[in-house]
Amino acid sequence: MCYEFDAAVSARVLAALRQSVGWNRMERELTDTRLHNAFQLYCFDGDRLVGYSAVVSNGVTDAYIQDLMVHPDYQQQGIGRQLMQRTLERLRNEGIYMVSVIYGDAELQKYYEEFGFTTMLCGQMELRPERD
Repeated sequence: MCYEFDAAVSARVLAALRQSVGWNRMERELTDTRLHNAFQLYCFDGDRLVGYSAVVSNGVTDAYIQDLMVHPDYQQQGIGRQLMQRTLERLRNEGIYMVSVIYGDAELQKYYEEFGFTTMLCGQMELRPERD
C-alpha cells in the first residue's frame, strides 16, 4: 500500500470510494472550488484508491477529522489504522492539540478510543439548502 498526502485524485474517484462505504457520493460538492481541507491522506493499492482521510483545521489549535474511509474490499487490513496514525502524527507535528471526530455508529467508539479520543456530548444537525 502507498500512502500519499494531498494527491491529485478526481472527484469521480473519491465519490466512488464514498459510495463503496455506503456514503453519499457528493461528486458535485467535491468539485466546488470553495471546498478546502487542511490536508487529505490517500491510500492506494497500485492505481486504485482504497483509503482516505480528510482534515479541516483552523491551522493553529483545532482540527476535525472529517472523513476516514476504507473500501470494503480492504477493510480489516490495518489501512484505517495507518490512515488515522499518519493523520494524527501530521496534526501533532503541525502543533494542533485539539482533534475532533464525529462517528455515527456507536460500535466505532471503541475504535476511536484506541487512538486516545474520549466521548463528549455534542450536537449536530444538517441544514439542507432550499432548492427552487
